[in-house]
Amino acid sequence: MPSNDVFFEAQTEQSAVKAHIVSSYFSAWSRVIQKWDGYMAYIDLFCGPGKYQNNNLSAPLLIIRSTLADPILCKKMFFIFNDKDPNNIIKLKEAISEIDVNSTLNQRIQFYSETVEQNFSKRVIIPHRIPVLSFVDPFGYKGLTMDLINRLISNSGSDCIFFFNYNRINMALSSNTKFDEHLQSLFGKARTEKLKQELKNRPPKQREPIVLNELIDALRENKSNYVLPFKFYSANKLRTSHFIIFVTKHPIACKIMKQIMYANSAKDMDGVATFSFQDSRNLDASFDQLTIFDRPIQSLKEEILKKYSGQKVLVSRICEDVDCDFSSHFV
Repeated sequence: MPSNDVFFEAQTEQSAVKAHIVSSYFSAWSRVIQKWDGYMAYIDLFCGPGKYQNNNLSAPLLIIRSTLADPILCKKMFFIFNDKDPNNIIKLKEAISEIDVNSTLNQRIQFYSETVEQNFSKRVIIPHRIPVLSFVDPFGYKGLTMDLINRLISNSGSDCIFFFNYNRINMALSSNTKFDEHLQSLFGKARTEKLKQELKNRPPKQREPIVLNELIDALRENKSNYVLPFKFYSANKLRTSHFIIFVTKHPIACKIMKQIMYANSAKDMDGVATFSFQDSRNLDASFDQLTIFDRPIQSLKEEILKKYSGQKVLVSRICEDVDCDFSSHFV
């Protein structure tokens, strides 16, 4: 894996889409939450320098720019930016000052250079009743724990978007016990052991849905009522690299993010989103022949007929049920 400095040299298509999804959701989330009484916050635990060497903006600066365009948000928002590399924090401060020329948000931003490790969640203190949108984008997966995710979404109106390094986690699940501490902090001990057994001798195509569904189940068993994954392929070959995972307790938040992900997703021949990014190097014109589903629109028709057979039900109720049901996304 490249170093953090190399990562921020030039923004890839995948990184640009990831930042766009996060900043787009911030804009939608903040429009809803700013109507509530009180303050609101955005937390980025792996913020980076804010922009790439080619001057493309990453999520922190896109979000700061969006906030400065809204006078109400400027009075209600607080920000926490953390990166274990102090140089990234210095660069981010400079980049923010270039955008916030009037220092409007100076007293509303806190900067830290902390290492996010296994017990980091115990150090996170979020005032009660403040809605928080958080972005957890680690360079690998160490420090990403279920306790941390639960802590970040504990307040009402709080949602979390996190980077799930499927490629690295898939390899760790094939290893001995070397990485078990990190795996167990996300999946739990019993689920980690179950995954290792179930994945033995499985081909890659079968492993991915097993791992994703176990992650979704683990999140739902905790505080995340709704979970939305969005897939990215490796930059140099047609192989799953990672996902961004959205977790929330509220169906409206889920619907908003689903619309954003749909707009940024590849579509199949029926216009059904695959909830994955169609990058130009891997997929381009050949994508029409690639799909992980067999005409999902037809399958949906059959599922609806079976589920509601003999019932008198409103169309709006069916749409509601389908919109928030992700049980078959990766099976």
